[in-house]
Amino acid sequence: MRPRPPPSRTSDQPPGARPADPHPVLVSRASDPPVIVEMNASVEAIEGSHVSLLCGADSNPLPLLTWMRDGTVLREAVSESLFLDLEEVTPAEDGVYACLAENAYGQDNRTVGLSVMYAPRKPMVNGTMVAVEGETVSILCSTQSNPDPILTIFKEKQILATVIYESELQLELPAVTPEDDGEYWCVAENQYGQRATTFNLSVEFAPLILLESHCAAARDTVQCLCVVKSNPEPSVAFELPSRNVTVNETEREFVYSERSGLLLTSILTLRGQAQAPPRVICTAHNLYGTKSLELPFQGAHRLMWAKIGPVGAVVAFAILIAIVCYITQTRRKKNVTESPSFSAGDNPPVLFSSDFRISGAPEKYESERRLGSERRLLGLRGEPPELDLSYSHSDLGKRPTKDSYTLTEELAEYAEIRVK
Repeated sequence: MRPRPPPSRTSDQPPGARPADPHPVLVSRASDPPVIVEMNASVEAIEGSHVSLLCGADSNPLPLLTWMRDGTVLREAVSESLFLDLEEVTPAEDGVYACLAENAYGQDNRTVGLSVMYAPRKPMVNGTMVAVEGETVSILCSTQSNPDPILTIFKEKQILATVIYESELQLELPAVTPEDDGEYWCVAENQYGQRATTFNLSVEFAPLILLESHCAAARDTVQCLCVVKSNPEPSVAFELPSRNVTVNETEREFVYSERSGLLLTSILTLRGQAQAPPRVICTAHNLYGTKSLELPFQGAHRLMWAKIGPVGAVVAFAILIAIVCYITQTRRKKNVTESPSFSAGDNPPVLFSSDFRISGAPEKYESERRLGSERRLLGLRGEPPELDLSYSHSDLGKRPTKDSYTLTEELAEYAEIRVK
């Protein structure tokens, strides 16, 4: 038996090398479960904005990726990564989202939180809106927002209660009064906006007759004004005890009434009242009580004009004009007498007064002159002293002097003396 010859070598095969295998074997990657390697951190978004959440995993074979929220599947696909797009997010989409990656060899999951920020919603108000004077009132104001708001309750720009970063605010009003009646505001605000709600508190109470109530006269008419504050609206009547007459607001011919808020104004008109007006009593009544007040009379000067009537007013006006004219003429005369004109002469005029002495005159004339002055002051009548002058001329004038107590005018005498 002949031996088999060794196999021949090819020219491109190095010495000692193994021949190539005509059927090569491929080496594959080992199979492994998925691991989530990419995920959003917690996300904050403003209401109405766009949000995109990403989840990526590494595994062999490729995993099945699923986005879920509260057990509900939102999106899934076999892929290395998967996006979840949320258009115009709302507060309803606020919450926790989960990403699940799985294949035949295992699974992995992670979560991400989405916080939707928004301005406060319109506050809700509930509680007691109608109360009787003296009762306690409790009102609750609440809202929703992210983040929590600052809540404040106002009345006529005055802060009554406030709370920071809370969604509810309680207002307590112990023993309410009529002043607590009115409009209130509940305001909620954060960095994204502000909203407010108004509400009214109605306090019911017995009538109060205000101090501006009174009667007044105008010519031959007397009007009586009665202003009443109450809730609910009262019935008002005017009583004239001296005439045994009662007039209520239903008699439109005599009484006019007008309501403004808690105030009711009633006006009683009495015609032909030239004499002093009668006593008038205003009475207001509602289901919580009754209040009465005798109305004071104001404006006595107007009553005087009402008594004298139009003709008397014209006469009084004419008298007033006459008095003014008389005073004016008197002042003009006074100005003339205070500045008298003297005729020109060789000798200058000399004014005679109580301090005047004639040079060289006997002493007795001086004593007699003083005695005459004293008699005039005492109201006595006496003969004036005679002066031994060769020439004398007197020009008497009147000089008014006013007495601050009696307002009368006294006459002062002037004498012009010329000596030859």
